[in-house]
Amino acid sequence: MPDGVPGTGGMEVGWRLARQAWHHDYATEAARATVEVGLTGVGMDQIWSMTAVLNLPSQAVMRRIGMTFHSHFDHPAVEIGHAVRPHVAFLIRRPGIRAGIRAGGSPAFVGGR
Repeated sequence: MPDGVPGTGGMEVGWRLARQAWHHDYATEAARATVEVGLTGVGMDQIWSMTAVLNLPSQAVMRRIGMTFHSHFDHPAVEIGHAVRPHVAFLIRRPGIRAGIRAGGSPAFVGGR
C-alpha cells in the first residue's frame, strides 16, 4: 500500500477492468485466487485493498473474497474536494492471524508506520 494510507507498506490486491468485462465475476475470481496464493501459498499474514467510497462494486468484490472493512480515509494523492478523495480500506488476514499477533505469538504488522 502507498504511503499515507492504512496498511502503508503492506501488500495490496486490486483490479481494473474494461467496462465490457464488468458484471462477469472476473474481478472476484482473480482477486480470490490472488489472495489465496498470497495468504496460503506465499504465507503473507495479511493483504489490503482500497477504493473510493463511491466505488460500491469494488467494495462488493472485497466483501465477496472475505475482506473486512478496516477504515475510512482521504487518499493523499487525490486533490482536496475531489469526489474520489474519500476512500475505504479493507483487509484480510491469513487464518490463525489475529490483529497484531502472528500464529507464533509475535507481533504482526497491522498497518500504518
